[in-house]
Amino acid sequence: MSMRDALKHLFNPAHVYCRLRDCRIPKPRALAIAGLWERYVFNRPRLVVALVALVVLALCAGTAQAKHLHKEHVYQAAWCEARGGRMEVRLPGGLRIDCETDTYAVEVDFAPKWAESVGQSMAYAGATGKRAGILLILERPSDSRHLIKLRRTIEQNALPIDVWTITPEELPR
Repeated sequence: MSMRDALKHLFNPAHVYCRLRDCRIPKPRALAIAGLWERYVFNRPRLVVALVALVVLALCAGTAQAKHLHKEHVYQAAWCEARGGRMEVRLPGGLRIDCETDTYAVEVDFAPKWAESVGQSMAYAGATGKRAGILLILERPSDSRHLIKLRRTIEQNALPIDVWTITPEELPR
């Protein structure tokens, strides 16, 4: 089967109708949308190709934005070494501390995962008797909103957690 035939089969109005019904769209509305699809899109192959290309580009752009500038362990190593800490310290029960210093058990996470870091840092502190810490990785200016949420949560709940931040500019060259 050629690519053209495969696309024609995939985008035929009957498939569109079935996918709409899978999404729990009522029969009359699904029929109407499939009819419009057939009239205005399906019988215009160039438009179908343009729509497929647009979807592929949108998916590629979304995955490109999700990537980080550096892996977490790069930030973790730079920060932990600068403080004389030990990385990846394993504890009984399967816990693994990202960075342990003489006084802190620190969780290292990217800014969007700030909420997870609260629970992990508290678990590390409870298991070690050390003070909980979070190193929040701020790779983009928009990440500051996550730092605000983290600090607000710690303050409102009077949590014994200290917070530090690190940016790509702070990494050793």
